[in-house]
Amino acid sequence: KRITMKQHVFCTLLILIFCSFAVVYSYHSIDDYGGVPNVNNNSAARQNSIALQNAFLAANSSSDKTVLVPSNNDYFIFDVQVYNVDNITFQIDGNLIASNNITAWPKPNDVNHTLAVFYLNNTRNFVMTGNGTFDGQGYDWWVKVFLTTIDQRPHLVVIQVSENVTITNLLFKNSPQYHILAQNIKDFFVADIRIIVDVEKQKELYRKFDMFELVNDIEIPVFPLNTDGIDPSGTNVLIENVYIENFDDAVAVKPTNANGVFSKCSENMVIRNSVVAFGVGLTIGSVPPSEMNCVRNILFENITMHHPIKAIYIKTNPGNSGDGIIENITYRNINGDLPLWYPMWIGPQQQRQPGSAGTGCSFFYPIIDKCPTQPRVPIRNITLENIKFREGLTLPGVILCDPKVPCSGFNFTNVDNHGFFIVQKDYVCKNVVDSYSSNNNPSVGCF
Repeated sequence: KRITMKQHVFCTLLILIFCSFAVVYSYHSIDDYGGVPNVNNNSAARQNSIALQNAFLAANSSSDKTVLVPSNNDYFIFDVQVYNVDNITFQIDGNLIASNNITAWPKPNDVNHTLAVFYLNNTRNFVMTGNGTFDGQGYDWWVKVFLTTIDQRPHLVVIQVSENVTITNLLFKNSPQYHILAQNIKDFFVADIRIIVDVEKQKELYRKFDMFELVNDIEIPVFPLNTDGIDPSGTNVLIENVYIENFDDAVAVKPTNANGVFSKCSENMVIRNSVVAFGVGLTIGSVPPSEMNCVRNILFENITMHHPIKAIYIKTNPGNSGDGIIENITYRNINGDLPLWYPMWIGPQQQRQPGSAGTGCSFFYPIIDKCPTQPRVPIRNITLENIKFREGLTLPGVILCDPKVPCSGFNFTNVDNHGFFIVQKDYVCKNVVDSYSSNNNPSVGCF
C-alpha cells in the first residue's frame, strides 16, 4: 500500500519526537542503583553514597553521561568519592543532604584525600547543575568544634586536579566547613549559584548548648567556623552572578606553588557581578611562605556587599621558611553598606581556631597593637578603583606591611570610605612604598 505524503510527514514527526525524548531523558538516576529517598538513617545514607558512586561509574562507561538526583526527593549521604570521569553532567534536581551523625563519618586520617561530602578528582569536562539543594547540615559540626576543640569536619564539595569544571544554578547551604574547595584546577566556571549559612537554625543550637556570648544582655552567637563560600586555586577561573551569605570568606583565592599541576601560581581569575551578605571578604589567601606560594592576576569587579564583616581582604600567614608572592590584584566597582568590622584589611591574617594559639595577630588590632607582619610574602601591585563603603563602624581599614619587605606598587583611585569610625577616623597604613593615591576619602596617609 502506498504511503501518502501526509502519512510520511506524520511518521517522521513521531520518530523525531521519540528520539528527542530518548535524548532528553537518558540518564543514570541514583534510584536506578539502589538509592533510598526520604529516609534519614545511617543505612540509607551509606546506600545512597554507594548508589551515586555506581551511577558515576556507569555513566563514565556509557554514552548516557548524566547522573541524576531526581526532584521532590531528599537523599541523605555520607562521603561520595568520584575519580577519573570525563564528560559527565551531575544533575541535582532533588536535595542531597549530608548525614549529621558525626560519629558515623570517617575521620580525615582514615581517608587518602581531603574529606568531603562530594569529592571529585582527576576529572575533565564535568558539569554540576540542576534546580536542587546540596545541604551540609553543618550546625552540629560547628557546635562540636566549639565544645571540644576537635575539628574533623568535611567540606561540602572538593574538586582536585581537574579541568573544565562547571557549577551552575544550585543552592549550597550549611557546609560543615568550606562549601566549594577547588584545588589545582584549570578552566573552572561557577555561575548563578547561592551559598547560604542559616544563622537562625544555628541560634537554636547555641541556645540548647548555652553558647551565646552576652553583650549588654544581647545574645551574640559565635559564628560558624571556616564556612568559606568558594575557594579556588589553579588557573583560568570565572565566578559570576553568585549570591553568598556565609559569615566567612565569600571567595578566597588560595595559593598554588611549585607543585601545581596546571600552573605554578594561582592566576588569571575573575570574580564579578555578584552579591555578598555577612561575608568575611573578597579574599586573597591566606598565603604562607612555602615552595614559592603564589597568587597573581586576580580581578574582583562589580560586587555589592551587605554588612561585610570584612570586605577587601588580602592576607599573609605565618611561617619561617620558604617564600611567596601576592601581586597584580585588582578590586574595581565594589560597593559595601554597613561594614561591621574592617572595610579593608591588607596584611597578616587574623585567625584563632578553638584550641589553637592562632596567628598572633589580635582581632582587636589596632586597639591591641599586636600583629606581626610577614617578610617572606611580599604584597605588590594592588589596585583599588571606584570603591564605595558606607556607615562603617570601626575604622576605614588596615594596610599593614613588613618594614623589611614593604608593600609596593599600590594604586588607590576613587576610594570613598565613610562611617562612624569609633576606633579612628583614618587608615592604619604602615610600610608602603612606590604607590599612588588619587581622589580618596579619607586619604591614604602612607602612600
